[in-house]
Amino acid sequence: MIYLEFLDGQGLGNQLWNYVTLRSLSKKLGFGYQIINPEKFKGKSFLEISYSQNIVDNDFKTFKKNNEIKNIFDEKLFYDYELKTFASDFDKDIFKIKPNTIIRGLFQSEKYFFNNDINQFVKLKLVKKDNFSLYKNQCFLNIRGGEYKRFKNLILPKTYWLNAINNMKKIKPNLKFAIITDDYDYASNLLTEIKIFKGDISHDFFQLYYANYLIVSNSSFSYFPAKLGIQPKKIIAPANWSRFGNPKNKWISPSNYYENWSYQNIKGEIINKEFIEESINKTLIIYSSYNIITTKES
Repeated sequence: MIYLEFLDGQGLGNQLWNYVTLRSLSKKLGFGYQIINPEKFKGKSFLEISYSQNIVDNDFKTFKKNNEIKNIFDEKLFYDYELKTFASDFDKDIFKIKPNTIIRGLFQSEKYFFNNDINQFVKLKLVKKDNFSLYKNQCFLNIRGGEYKRFKNLILPKTYWLNAINNMKKIKPNLKFAIITDDYDYASNLLTEIKIFKGDISHDFFQLYYANYLIVSNSSFSYFPAKLGIQPKKIIAPANWSRFGNPKNKWISPSNYYENWSYQNIKGEIINKEFIEESINKTLIIYSSYNIITTKES
């Protein structure tokens, strides 16, 4: 049995990355799985997930005793003192975990899927198939405000969004643009001419799910609605992820590079895959030289 705990303060994106890693790992290693605090799942009203593997042991007392948590696996993190942030990559030591282990970490690399289709682990309730054609000429900007505004190195500049809009228009000139955001006031002041689609977290998730074209922020929220079901034709994301345009050209984090996404640099250019991979490899070489690898709890 392997375990995962949903925590207070976790966003839906973080919960889903952890959950899909749990399910993929369980399938690969042949372990059962159990989620602790399932009531804290923020998508329970509109997403279907499985909180545990079916119990087949007839003696529940024996089953419970044999499946107590005995080990902790903490995903390795690197603390970058230059950029003052944590960074992560796929932690291959996850293959070494033993039964009765609780896993903790960010787990935001697609390598944790182990080539599984995540649609088998996460199902959406009340999908309206007609909406895919309804939004065929719609591009959503998933703007993150909220607590991001407190960190000048994390929040994306207005030029990122304007350049991304121009890049999308090069692909499809007649696109209509709208905003999905967690911070209406911030987004309306940032891009005054673009309509905001207001709604709760389920509304935002479904709008991104139906999107044909998508411009995302450096947030984990947009990944799963974009990845599930019929995926968008084009996704533009910020190069260097959570330290957009940093002078060292580090990729923060290497785990947040996703196949089939287009990445835009601070000049508004869509950069090629070879350049991205070179940046990621250089970042990992720097981190591999660190004497201390940490977790956020250290």
